[in-house]
Amino acid sequence: MASTQTTKSNGSKRNSIPARLHHNAYVCRDLEGTRKFYEGTLGWPLVAVWCEHDHVFNDDLDYCHLFFQIADGGMLAFFRFADPAKQEKYAQYGPHSPFVHIALKADAATQDEIKHRLEAAGHETSIIDHGYCWSLYVTDPNGLNLEFAVDHPDWDKICAKRAASADADLKAWLKGDRSTNNEWRPEEPAAK
Repeated sequence: MASTQTTKSNGSKRNSIPARLHHNAYVCRDLEGTRKFYEGTLGWPLVAVWCEHDHVFNDDLDYCHLFFQIADGGMLAFFRFADPAKQEKYAQYGPHSPFVHIALKADAATQDEIKHRLEAAGHETSIIDHGYCWSLYVTDPNGLNLEFAVDHPDWDKICAKRAASADADLKAWLKGDRSTNNEWRPEEPAAK
């Protein structure tokens, strides 16, 4: 699915899609702990720190905004607010579900290296074989769930097959058909 041109469900072409992730932003509990995790443990460079006073969302805010870069130029960004009440207000929307996560593409060697660095630093990790990818999971110091995914060797073929039936699959599911269409996933998901 690396194409920069996609087909909309009505069959027309859409050429204006984003080139890559610019950044995902989250509210963090601890700026230095966040820096230690992303820059110290994962090795992602801290490329910008913005210290701001701003009027946004009908609120006067003083905040610090950290940006950590990944290899393609995309970044993860974290806010910390000066006012404890505003910190609490904006942190309440934080990622508390394992289904709220950011997934980052990796090759097997990179995933293995990340796993070893995380575990050496005392972070608990888990791996799930989804069939179409093999994913390493960890939770950062702010409760943000990260996934480092290694694609199946037949990723392009798998994506083409799922894209070809996407509309029909969605319609069937919405009508109550709960049968799986993941023929690549093992009967019992493997975990390491």
